[in-house]
Amino acid sequence: MMRLFVASVCLALLACSTAVAQGGEEASRVGIVPFGYCNSDARWVSEKLYDNLKDLMEENTDYVFISEGDLEDAFEDQGFNCSHFEYGVPPDFVVNAGVALGADMIIYGNVTQSGELFQVQWNIAIPASGNTINADPSLVQKNSEPVKDLSVSMLEQISELVGGRTQQALDQAAFSVQMKNWSMAIMFLKQALAVNPELLEARFMLAEVYLEEEVDSVDQALGIFEEIIAQDPGNSQALTGMGQVYLARGDAATAKTYFENAVDIDPENPDAYLGLAEAYQELGELDQAIASFESALASNPGNLSIKFPLSLLYFQTEDYARAIPYMEDILAVSSNMHGLRQRLIQCYVRTGDYGRAADHAVIYLEADPDNTQRILYTAQVEGWAGKTTSAVNRLESLISSTGSREAYILLATIYRDSGQRGSMQNVFSRLSSAYPNDPLANYMMGAFYYQSGSSKARISELVTENIPAWETAISELNTAISYLSLVTGSRAGSAQTMINAASNSIALCEEKIDRVERYSQ
Repeated sequence: MMRLFVASVCLALLACSTAVAQGGEEASRVGIVPFGYCNSDARWVSEKLYDNLKDLMEENTDYVFISEGDLEDAFEDQGFNCSHFEYGVPPDFVVNAGVALGADMIIYGNVTQSGELFQVQWNIAIPASGNTINADPSLVQKNSEPVKDLSVSMLEQISELVGGRTQQALDQAAFSVQMKNWSMAIMFLKQALAVNPELLEARFMLAEVYLEEEVDSVDQALGIFEEIIAQDPGNSQALTGMGQVYLARGDAATAKTYFENAVDIDPENPDAYLGLAEAYQELGELDQAIASFESALASNPGNLSIKFPLSLLYFQTEDYARAIPYMEDILAVSSNMHGLRQRLIQCYVRTGDYGRAADHAVIYLEADPDNTQRILYTAQVEGWAGKTTSAVNRLESLISSTGSREAYILLATIYRDSGQRGSMQNVFSRLSSAYPNDPLANYMMGAFYYQSGSSKARISELVTENIPAWETAISELNTAISYLSLVTGSRAGSAQTMINAASNSIALCEEKIDRVERYSQ
């Protein structure tokens, strides 16, 4: 059962918060372990750092500071003698104490002397995941003001380190989902949750990936939704997820109940309506649902609350032409319904009206013009619409400002699809220069050439006119091998599989060329 997740994933991500607090709303519980020290001067720096960080956190409503006494009690309970703080604390003890205290983060580290300065090495432990984020070490004088300035800098870095790492993982997951690369999407989402285990957006997104047919990990999705509902029984999105789980299990009747509960809680939940439509379809009642909505609309033609679920029902049944006018009517009144606009874009794409799809994609982007995923999505739709110049300018601007690997790949795709292969190869050369040792960049470039070369290698008719295509396939497959052979890490196995397949395709192309040339003689 293919879901609408790929098309709507950006919406979940675009609303995500990089806050370290649970759900981005509650203050984070933070403890500070007195930094280890090597001598009396380093101890002075350690104590000043602790006092300054404590004062800053107590003044900041984003944090709830864990008292020194509670922290010491937690360490004592773990069997660690707090009189040994001067030697530093093993990470396992930090994590275990943090779990016992219900802490979101524990800050700890060491102060060592380096000539006339003191080096501060510090870390952020995330107890819920057992993950540790290592900050860059800093040098500071033994002086009140420099130590105070360092404390302010450290506090600023906490949000940047935790939030930045989470956002980067989410952005990479979004692109992986868009490319239907489920294994990478799962990897990046787990990275995000390792930093912030309570991040709802990542939890929902991971559950949706687990529900994809190609992944088929329904039980894991169920576990995520059950945990969210245990924390928030009235969460409409989680109830919708439960409905999706039961649809995947073939229990449409139970799924229908969950979707109805989700709609009762949030009457504007489009995914619940879509799920309800699918449940109706499984139960053989979808036509009845559509007929009921159409009858209600006939007696009240201006009622947008009827047009909304009806448009989603038509979307669900892939009757995109009928869904379009209802969606246009709704957006004319409520232009900020970005989820519906994205579905409207899909409707225009599915009906072949790429120009209108691109027009709405631009409006969709204007609501959040600096959002990387929206820029990529808009450029992709513009590419389909033949608005190559606009798409290229948009992607070049994104590359200039962020160096986005995804933007490089999409730009190369647009050049390829518009027949500008020289420009495509130039983009790949730039990508290779920008990310010379990056496994993901090499993997993406290798996969790109592999797919292009493989499609040409599959040309089967043994005629002279096909020789140039096979020769191009050989060239592209060799290029693919050159990039894929540089891939290391988690993608190395997949890269090797493509290398083997590319080698086989090259041999097949060479055989075809040889046979045609011999026959022609």
